[in-house]
Amino acid sequence: MNSILDRMMSPMNRLNRGAGTRFRRSAAALLLGTSVLLAASSLPQAAAAGSVESGKSQVKANGKNFSVSWVKVDVTDPRLEVMPVTAARGIGYDESFSSMIAKSGAVAAVNGTFFNAYEKDASIRYPNGLLLHDGNLLHSGENQSIIVDGNKEVDIRKVNMSFSVTVTHGGKPYTFSPWGTNKDYGSGQTDQVVWFTPEFKSAIDMNGTKVVVRNGLITEITPNAVYVPYDGFVCLIGNSSNNRNNLLPNLHVGDSVKADLEVTENGQDIQGADTWQAAIGAGPKLLTNGKVDINPSRDGYSDPKITKQAAMRSFVGSDAAGKLVMGTVNGATMQDLAEIALSLGMTDAMNLDGGASSGLYANGSMLTTPGRALSNALVVKKYYNPQVQVAVDGKLAGGFKGFVSGDTTMVPMRPLLDAMNANYKWDNTAHSLTLKQGDVEMVMTVGNYYIRVNGTDYWVPNPPALIDNYLYVPLRFTAEHIGAEVKWDQRLYRADIILP
Repeated sequence: MNSILDRMMSPMNRLNRGAGTRFRRSAAALLLGTSVLLAASSLPQAAAAGSVESGKSQVKANGKNFSVSWVKVDVTDPRLEVMPVTAARGIGYDESFSSMIAKSGAVAAVNGTFFNAYEKDASIRYPNGLLLHDGNLLHSGENQSIIVDGNKEVDIRKVNMSFSVTVTHGGKPYTFSPWGTNKDYGSGQTDQVVWFTPEFKSAIDMNGTKVVVRNGLITEITPNAVYVPYDGFVCLIGNSSNNRNNLLPNLHVGDSVKADLEVTENGQDIQGADTWQAAIGAGPKLLTNGKVDINPSRDGYSDPKITKQAAMRSFVGSDAAGKLVMGTVNGATMQDLAEIALSLGMTDAMNLDGGASSGLYANGSMLTTPGRALSNALVVKKYYNPQVQVAVDGKLAGGFKGFVSGDTTMVPMRPLLDAMNANYKWDNTAHSLTLKQGDVEMVMTVGNYYIRVNGTDYWVPNPPALIDNYLYVPLRFTAEHIGAEVKWDQRLYRADIILP
């Protein structure tokens, strides 16, 4: 790739920065970032070691004895991030559990949602449940879901996740809702409309029309096979007369496109899901508020292998301290599993995929080894530097994170630019940002320890730097010179920038 802008729009950067549902931003806007310099005396301290505990417990449930492997995670540790991972070859493929752990830098992991494990074709072993990371929808679904939200709280809720897509042509918007995201409903479903993201790495060669979107614009409408561009999406539209007569006439090359994440619970819209750290959907649910809550039909399960029989099981949930709890146990029914979760001190819990899929890992040890490759997993990644959440005027900027390095806390500037409606210019040749806000003009250049404000150069201890193709500069300095205030939330490790 020829430029920073090209590199920063790679699928991995989009995943790491949560930009998957925000392609309508300009490339230059996505690049920009800022950092806050906190005084050494007030520098927040990262959580101590020991945020990931693991062990084995002998538990008696329903008159039977079980050996349970478990992991407990303090999700408030700023060096930790909970996220789903999918196979390296893309959604629809599988990969060994150990490989998923290695590639993600995980310190803890459990297998994820059910998937089409018995498909002979290795390219169609799709997940069955929803997957979301950093507000970025990887796979749609309606399930009981383990959620780590923007406030670092663990919850289990039955939610439905999908996209709503608005196409604007000649100033007139047209909105439609795809059936799903990163799915294949089969050639017999000629009326299907499916949304594909860069996490789907295979060629989209199903029967139907492919609408290619790049940087928020339709660039191609074709019956031919295509790949999802790193900076966009593809919409597959089945060959039904309904689609030909009603949907396709509203789509044109050059039209602008906006895809919004839609999350509902019991038919009611849920706000703020774009700030959620992670979500994986499976089930059935086991516990709610410290009480057994098993209702397979409510949660969409009827297979007796799940609802009645004893088998190797994986589970996930939270305890009274708000920690994320993951575990595995052999020979348990759903009723057994709920009692086991109670014995471990859990208040909320749900079942994950099990049998040969069950896998559990923590702190360098494989506690339970899966008997097959997996479509997905829930992992806890550890960063070298503490990760910092960013809020502007009390509103969390989902998908944007900073980090602490020495005495400097680095956070992205994009939320500031959105909130301020500031004028700015990025010089890709000089790697320099010029920001104008009111009567202040600020010039920041990568690698330069001096930031120029209204013609005067000021020294900063950490120079602007491109990290993962994002620009970072000292925030306290920046905030003070635009008249903003920085508040710190120690529990959330969150910098809240209060604009003037």
